[in-house]
Amino acid sequence: MSSRSLNIPGFAAFFTTLVLVVFFGGSGPLEASTPQLVRAQALLDEGRPEDALAVLDQILAGRRNDPQALLLRSTGRIMLADVQGGVADLKKALRLDPDLRQGWLNLAGLEIAQERYGEAKKALLEAQRIDPEASDNHLNLGAVDLLQGQLEKAAAAFEQYLAKERQSAEALYLVASNYALAGAQDLAIDTLEKAIRANERMRLRARDDERFLQLRTPAYSALLRTDSYRPPAGSHSAAAAFRAPYDPADNRLVYAVLNALRRLEIPYEAQIETTADWALVWAEFRIKISNQSNGTGVVSVSAPAERFSGAEWQRKTQELFRTVHELLRP
Repeated sequence: MSSRSLNIPGFAAFFTTLVLVVFFGGSGPLEASTPQLVRAQALLDEGRPEDALAVLDQILAGRRNDPQALLLRSTGRIMLADVQGGVADLKKALRLDPDLRQGWLNLAGLEIAQERYGEAKKALLEAQRIDPEASDNHLNLGAVDLLQGQLEKAAAAFEQYLAKERQSAEALYLVASNYALAGAQDLAIDTLEKAIRANERMRLRARDDERFLQLRTPAYSALLRTDSYRPPAGSHSAAAAFRAPYDPADNRLVYAVLNALRRLEIPYEAQIETTADWALVWAEFRIKISNQSNGTGVVSVSAPAERFSGAEWQRKTQELFRTVHELLRP
């Protein structure tokens, strides 16, 4: 199943404890479902619980004991702050079908909201019973261990999760987020650094992530300032120097690069990562804007070898550098 955080409108505010990895959603994949159930799920995913409840009430008028419909209605009710009604629907759904894995995950989230961590763990163990191989079993159980102050036990569970996920950047980021929420700063920073090594975009993501706001330590600040990326062997790379320096207070060089990309009709991502010493732009190639030791600006670009032929890479980078030079002329 896909990972989701507790960010459903009307529901997150009910939680007294922020937890990343106990998933509260609809019902997970709807197998052998009716079009009405699929429609209700889609409405919940779109943040339209009132419309979803209208569909679900119609279903339940004819099939009062439909566990899938009850599970979805429990989600809709809780999204609308009807916690009592949502819990009643959820528990009835689980009585009717104890193998609704998403239902046990949802129940665990509700128990965590009331700081009933032992009950939350029981619900998560039911989810594990239904699908013993699901990697999020270890992730969720580790999160509850953290809430109970059992750091070593949580770390062991997270290692099992990371092993199943092959130390992916996303998995490392999720674990780092949980350590950050629990105040385990050293573990959070160490794990986030591994996530960034696996995918440098995780550094940009962490900058605006509330879960990391409390990590205001020199080590965390240094991590955000550090660009340790090195293009893999065989990658295309090129660089050009410019009289205009990289200066975050001025940004002439950054604007020239962005305007050059627009002029050349090269799409680029809106999110640009900036620090006091460098900026990163992601287009069809990676663009780093920084300074040389003599204070002049430098634009360095790189891309995987398979993305461009040698001739195409030469043409594109020369066009980019030439256009930047033109845009910087007085």
